[in-house]
Amino acid sequence: MKKLNQILLLASLMLGLSASVHAADANKTPVIRIVNFKTAVENSKLGKKEQEAFESLKGQMEKVVEEKQKELNDVASKLDDADYVDSLTPEAEAELKHKFRAMNQEFVGMQNQYYQLLQQANVKIVQKIAETVAQASETVAKNHQFDIVLNEDGSFFNNPAYDISDLVVKEMDVIYEQELKAQPQPNPNAPKPAGK
Repeated sequence: MKKLNQILLLASLMLGLSASVHAADANKTPVIRIVNFKTAVENSKLGKKEQEAFESLKGQMEKVVEEKQKELNDVASKLDDADYVDSLTPEAEAELKHKFRAMNQEFVGMQNQYYQLLQQANVKIVQKIAETVAQASETVAKNHQFDIVLNEDGSFFNNPAYDISDLVVKEMDVIYEQELKAQPQPNPNAPKPAGK
């Protein structure tokens, strides 16, 4: 019986201690830090790589659009040249006008398609970076005992002393390097496919 009383006393002491720890946590002022998302994008290896890939895609698309614009301008300049139009048969003039309308519609459709593709690519990039910022922020918060890490965009004002963007960028770079190492590397000794 004495042993049972000791166990019950020990259990009640532990419960009381646990309750006081929780009460102390409730009265504790939370440690809040801020992350500047723009800084994380611009300074992290992942952000730089994604920006570079986006600019490359954008450049390729702009080149195709510029080539199509040049073709359209060539046809438009022919239609604007009264001497050239006068030298055409009515059928040839009608065909040139039809070609211009068709090319113009194709050009507008191409611009819209490229705009949508760029928007989709941008959304994927931002989402991927945001996930990595969240993961890095959580790790930094655990390592430094921060209770809350907020995106700077979510605050009307914050003291720059609470900005931990540099710590988060360093952790993002660690995550990025780990993901690179985890990717399968091409085997230089692997046989090449026929015809290549």
